[in-house]
Amino acid sequence: MEANRELARAGLLDDSLPNPGKPLRMLLAGLRDANLLPQNIRQIYGTWVIRLSTTIAKCPLVNQFQYC
Repeated sequence: MEANRELARAGLLDDSLPNPGKPLRMLLAGLRDANLLPQNIRQIYGTWVIRLSTTIAKCPLVNQFQYC
């Protein structure tokens, strides 16, 4: 819930009162399409799920195919 305040301050929740957040959804969709989403953000059945940053892995994941 504390993230909502920061997202609103950044202008990502400004859209319409009954359906806020279109700018944020468009930003997340663009990152998803470019395969640049952080590992704690997922889209599940049309709903964006953002986990707490403390649940992110402490060490970065290594792409096993990066050297092929």
